[in-house]
Amino acid sequence: MRRILFILYYFPPAGGAGVQRGLKFLRYLPEFGWEPVVLTVPEDASYPVRDEQLLEEIPDGLVVKRSRCPEPYGIYRKLTGQSRGVDVDIVSQTGATEPWQRRLSRWVRATLFVPDGRVGWLPFGIRDGLALVRTHGCERIFSSGPPFTCHLIGRGIARRTSLPWIADYRDPWTQATFYPRRPALSKRIDRSLERSCVRRAAYSVTVGNGMATQLRERYPEVDPERVVVIPNGYDVPEFERVPHRPPRKLVLTHSGSLFYNRIPHAFFEAVEQLLAEDPGAAQTLRLRFAGRIDEAARARLKSPPLAEITELQGHLSHRDNLGLLRESACLLLLIGTDAQAKTMVTCKVYEYLASGVPILAVGPPAGDAAALLSETGSGWVFRHDDPSGIKAKLRTLLDEFTCTEPTGAPHLFDLSPCAEAVSRYSRRSQAGALAALFDKAP
Repeated sequence: MRRILFILYYFPPAGGAGVQRGLKFLRYLPEFGWEPVVLTVPEDASYPVRDEQLLEEIPDGLVVKRSRCPEPYGIYRKLTGQSRGVDVDIVSQTGATEPWQRRLSRWVRATLFVPDGRVGWLPFGIRDGLALVRTHGCERIFSSGPPFTCHLIGRGIARRTSLPWIADYRDPWTQATFYPRRPALSKRIDRSLERSCVRRAAYSVTVGNGMATQLRERYPEVDPERVVVIPNGYDVPEFERVPHRPPRKLVLTHSGSLFYNRIPHAFFEAVEQLLAEDPGAAQTLRLRFAGRIDEAARARLKSPPLAEITELQGHLSHRDNLGLLRESACLLLLIGTDAQAKTMVTCKVYEYLASGVPILAVGPPAGDAAALLSETGSGWVFRHDDPSGIKAKLRTLLDEFTCTEPTGAPHLFDLSPCAEAVSRYSRRSQAGALAALFDKAP
């Protein structure tokens, strides 16, 4: 069994989608001959969300070093009235409607914290990572970002040890949808750091084809074969433990964060029009949101007529969230309207697929997520400027749902999902692909 150093900021008790990729790699890599050793941060780190149940999923015997990570949020926590253990939310951007304290906190973060607010971890991470490499005989280094301070730690250890280093990009770095509005100098430094990491890494791994294409185009001096796609996935045993419980109402569920640029105005408009034309639909149609929700979206959902049919669940544990998916009639996939929207394939998409529940997506019809739904036959995609099309589909779903006797399986409506295509995205398969990179890394 060969050993590899894993550098992960998002690690239990952190919650949210960002934890799952690294955690499942840790679970399955030993089957392919690689034993991970984990470098992470203290349990009281400033995670946006926490999920204490995930501590139970840390593999037995896994070596975990929790390194010191100064996070300079104290000053603007006071400004924004946030308590310790709650991250400064940089993604629910509502522009001029924000309090000045939050706008100031964004400016401080964008100007001073490069590449991110976890940069204080850098010296301690390199120090403790080097100690783990020496003590446990690690032969490879793996870092997963964001936060991209993880990559700076991986690069620093690779420079000092000459070990092959693999950098995993769950999201783009300087091309991200929510990239902060940095001053010119801060932006230039950040881009230089990104360039250095892409050039240094033995392999740069992305979760989607669009992200891989962007990296290859931005850094043509890097061998294209050193940019590799390993998609996210779903864990088969987790879904085997959660039975289907199809609802008696047409429950449409959105799981995960709903950010400002993903607010589905066309979908909301379609539902409002449907309820105006057919008030009786409110007896059958339900909207359910689980996760962080932007303030503007929350205000609309809590106003008539949407308030009558909407349930706001708040953040749920990963286990409870999977149960919520299996208790739904349809799942909402909401993709942004920004320049990066076509390349975005969020982690939750694969769990949506594994749930077996039909997916109604609002986003670019020619994007990576739309291609995935087409490949697997798992859902429908509507543009952000097509409320009439969304309303027509909702009308069809309502009519068909009310005319069908409930069974122990999801109602598939007019879909014919391809189980073989969905099975390609198991977490075990993705771990095998990553192990193959470790095997051939120079």
